[in-house]
Amino acid sequence: MKRRTFQTKWKMCMSVTAMAFMAAVLLLTGPAKAADNVGTGDIAGDSASLNSSNTFSLFSTTMSLNKMAFLTNNGTQLTSGATLPRGTEVSFVIYIDNTTAFGLSDVSVQDVLDPTFAYQANSMQVVDTIPTGSSQAVIYSTVNTSGAAVTDVINDDVASAVGVTINVGNSAVPGNTALDVPASSVWAILFRALMQ
Repeated sequence: MKRRTFQTKWKMCMSVTAMAFMAAVLLLTGPAKAADNVGTGDIAGDSASLNSSNTFSLFSTTMSLNKMAFLTNNGTQLTSGATLPRGTEVSFVIYIDNTTAFGLSDVSVQDVLDPTFAYQANSMQVVDTIPTGSSQAVIYSTVNTSGAAVTDVINDDVASAVGVTINVGNSAVPGNTALDVPASSVWAILFRALMQ
């Protein structure tokens, strides 16, 4: 009896834009690539010839992209609509919580800051070892204290920054390396911007 394994490759491309009013938490959900369904197969029209291996399932899960903002100097989380004076440095955190038992491959994220924010060069840090379901405070603390630094340069690592645009993964910017999000974990990026 010959078995066949069917696998589905995930690819997500999400975009988040920071508004001038300082949207601290944005949640975008993207559609999955396949609806829940079951397929069957046979050998030469005889479905019994594959026994129980002739059925395979495709499952769909909706991933979410979340954005938070914190005061860089003391870690206070900001709420949407917060008023800040010019010269205030804000730490933005974008994260994906992969609640599934399957890793996500070739994920791309793009964040375009409002022109009232000036991205602070070489301030990006990433982490993918946070357990799924962690609180926003834990996600911020982990990426802020133990995130791996990434540079702004294209062709160097998983993220790059050009002007007010942060690109992660290699969909929008082919020179970046691919971003994979492990199963049952949170992937997060932190970067800093100065309010002008």
